[in-house]
Amino acid sequence: MRKFLVVVIVLAICVVGFGFYRGWFAFSSPDPAAGSDTVNINLATDKDKMKDDAQAVKDKAAELTGNSADEAPDSASEDVTKEDDAKSNDE
Repeated sequence: MRKFLVVVIVLAICVVGFGFYRGWFAFSSPDPAAGSDTVNINLATDKDKMKDDAQAVKDKAAELTGNSADEAPDSASEDVTKEDDAKSNDE
């Protein structure tokens, strides 16, 4: 169980580090008020950037596999139809 927890923590650190590298997360701090001893630090997430990167990965995977997401359901239904035709011809 301890090894599993270590693996999860390492994976979380890798995701956060990659997120900062890709610009998904950013730290910012506004100018402190004059005479104030408080410091504000903000963490911002860019959900649009995350979605764009996820779509880019999907597009690249589809390109590498030679088919697109739009073609997958059509080819699957054609295979089922061909199998049904073959079964009916055998009977």
